[in-house]
Amino acid sequence: MNSQNIFQMLSNDPVEFNIDSLKAKLAVALVSLCREQNLTQAAIAEKLQVSQPRVSNLFRGRLDKFSIDALLSMLIRSGYRIDSSFDPSNTVVPISMEVKKAVL
Repeated sequence: MNSQNIFQMLSNDPVEFNIDSLKAKLAVALVSLCREQNLTQAAIAEKLQVSQPRVSNLFRGRLDKFSIDALLSMLIRSGYRIDSSFDPSNTVVPISMEVKKAVL
């Protein structure tokens, strides 16, 4: 097995790799939360205020169709909130984010 750098395997650009990685994490969280509710794609679309084809693209992993902003908006509309913190002294993980159930 070749021990290449993960950036070289998936992208030549570390910025692009990190953006794609964040999109994937947000999409996985969103799809998991939607599946837990056992709703149809049409019902999910109504709740997230998007079209049913958008939900279909999300469930099919078509992340090229989504911005990080769009994924965050849908996650928040699904009843969750994002808690983030920034610690510049932590050189390994300076930014951390948690998805939590929103208290309404």
